[in-house]
Amino acid sequence: MHRRTYLTAAATAGVIGTAGCLGSVLGDGGNGQTILEEPEGRQFSSSDLPYPAYGQQLPEVTLRAPLAERDVTTTEFDDRNVVMTFFYSNCNTVCPILISSLKRVQDFASENGFADDVAFLAVTFDPQRDDAERLRQYADTMNVDRDAGNWYFLRPDGRDRAKDVVQGTYGVTFERTQQSSAEEYMFNHLGLVVLANEQGVVERAYTGDGPKSKQLQADLETLRAEQS
Repeated sequence: MHRRTYLTAAATAGVIGTAGCLGSVLGDGGNGQTILEEPEGRQFSSSDLPYPAYGQQLPEVTLRAPLAERDVTTTEFDDRNVVMTFFYSNCNTVCPILISSLKRVQDFASENGFADDVAFLAVTFDPQRDDAERLRQYADTMNVDRDAGNWYFLRPDGRDRAKDVVQGTYGVTFERTQQSSAEEYMFNHLGLVVLANEQGVVERAYTGDGPKSKQLQADLETLRAEQS
């Protein structure tokens, strides 16, 4: 069992009650070339966390982007900053908050002329229900600007692949709650937003309900200023 899988298994025990119950714990311990200062108030080293954190390389995976009708590799954006989160469209707790935060930053990027300098990746861990049509409806509901060309909804091919990528590779724990039918179920899960620089090195990992959009905007602006 590799380190991230082990840490994820340990973290799974804490995924109870509402989504995103794990607090915001950030740390160093990575080997990447970071640009932002170390996060304040960190409680753990990055190497002790199950998910990618400060100074670590963003894990490389390739997933289908149904609305873009192509495969997307998480490390293909070598000239852009990446903002990444994990969700499922039937979520009525933390997921709308996470997606809304990213959407506001997408608007901010467009309004300030750097829409082409950032990529937004939203990975579903419920591919059974989140097919292309459902993701299209969800994008419209959340007012995501699909015409901007910088937002990708990523869909693993089946439950096993979702578990392998989202939990095994990215350390985002998720677990089905008791279901009333085959199609009516929810998940307890970790809320996570990752901000990576143009070299694919993680600068920030926001947990719980994720970052306030203003915080994410500020971190992204600082990152862009230092990279220019």
